[in-house]
Order: sequence, then C-alpha cells, then structure tokens
Amino acid sequence: VAKAAKINKKTTKLTVKRKALPLIPAYSMTTHKSQGQTLGKNIVDLVMPPGPIELASVYVPLSRVKRLDDLLIIRAFEFGTLQVKPSTAQIEELKRLDKIAQSTRKRFQFIV
Repeated sequence: VAKAAKINKKTTKLTVKRKALPLIPAYSMTTHKSQGQTLGKNIVDLVMPPGPIELASVYVPLSRVKRLDDLLIIRAFEFGTLQVKPSTAQIEELKRLDKIAQSTRKRFQFIV
C-alpha cells in the first residue's frame, strides 16, 4: 500500500508492505460442546494435558465424523491415550443400563 504524506510542505512518498500467512476461517469447540454433533470435517489433537484422562475426552472427538477420511489428527500422541479404561462409576452405570435393557427385553419380548 502506498500513501503520500505532507511533511514540511513537501510531499513524501511512504511505502508500506505487509506480509501474512493465508488464513482459513475456522472455529473450535470443547469436547463436551461437540457431544451429540456430527461434523463434516474434524481436526483433533490427542496430546492430553497432565492429569487424569477421561474416556470421553478421547472417544468424543474421534467419533464426530462419519468417515475416517474426514478426520485429521494433527500431531503424534501416545498410544496409551487410546487405551483409557472406564472409571468404576462408568462400569457400574453400564451394568445398571444392561440390567434395564435385559428386563425391558423380557417384558416386551412378544411385541413386534
């Protein structure tokens, strides 16, 4: 961009050049915010912060797309991140839901 400026009644030509990386408009969201949504494309960082890792913090971002081609993992991560074991509370909840499912199937087995 070139602009002329008046300095001491003389016209001085001042040239300014700007360089920048091309940017693509995008947005980000937390794992909890993305639950229940299906995204067209998803870029995921699986390097977890220090501290306990929740199963949802790994599973949810990986499962937001319909096709593997629409998922991009941006950097290397520890394989153990994918092997998060469910907590005791989560296991107990799954057992409780299984019991409800079994009793529902028994109760309504003849209904088509």
